[in-house]
Amino acid sequence: MNILIIGATGLFGSRLCELLAHEGNTIFAMTRDPKVARELTSFDVTGVVGDLDDPESLRAPMQVADSVFLASPMHANLGEREADAIRMAEECGVEHIVKVYGSVRHDGDELDDQHQIAIKALHESDLYWTLVSPQSVMETALLPQADSIRHLGQMFGSAGDGKVGFVSADDCALAASIILNSDPELMDGRNIAITGPEALTFDEVAERLSAEIGRDIQYTDLTEEEFRALLVDFGLPAEDLELQILCHFRSIREGGADLVTNTFEWLTGRSPMTISEWFHGHRRTFEVGETALELASVGEG
Repeated sequence: MNILIIGATGLFGSRLCELLAHEGNTIFAMTRDPKVARELTSFDVTGVVGDLDDPESLRAPMQVADSVFLASPMHANLGEREADAIRMAEECGVEHIVKVYGSVRHDGDELDDQHQIAIKALHESDLYWTLVSPQSVMETALLPQADSIRHLGQMFGSAGDGKVGFVSADDCALAASIILNSDPELMDGRNIAITGPEALTFDEVAERLSAEIGRDIQYTDLTEEEFRALLVDFGLPAEDLELQILCHFRSIREGGADLVTNTFEWLTGRSPMTISEWFHGHRRTFEVGETALELASVGEG
């Protein structure tokens, strides 16, 4: 099968390229950068150039694709970008589109409004389509906290007592690969929610991490405005905070991220990764390194 991966250098797309290539598919890995496209090219993967902001640039790669995996950055134009890609896929004779959505409930906020534009385009098309909807992904939710964990023993957020069914990126990619390799008619119109095995508060996440690395890690809950100010102080662009961070914590705080399903087990025949297993695999990322120890000793001197 010929599969076009839009977002081939991203969290899910990079994993999918490897998984799908090993299963005997011909993979076209899309990027905007010709140099990166050349670097992506290997025996089973061909890097191709395309830009969601230029729908015509998608025509050539889509004309050779049976299926398309569609993942794009959280952006104010996400909806129109993806809707244009969906219309181009239909025009080029693509059979099946698998789009990344999400199982955190964002009803009525800007991010969900954007996704609904793309989902409307899917409903209006003649394509087979499937939504893959991860819960909060461990890599995106927890790796950005690594510096403050190492140096301060602290995690920060504005999640309140909200619980999250954290899921690993590897599990999400595996689920998407199975869907892409399945009969499109059987997967048509489904919204497949992929979650971890349990829902946890951030306080409970800090407890699990503490147990793994043998060091007390605390979660500090802030108001949304305090959290916004902290993120700006850390150098994050203020204009990106709502779509990329704040709306997610707001949904968690309001109980929109507590979903736990058995969908991953249904698809794969195995249990999803627990957060303790994930921490074990990423242990060195969160442990105090040489630089942090040096900084601590200077502070004590």
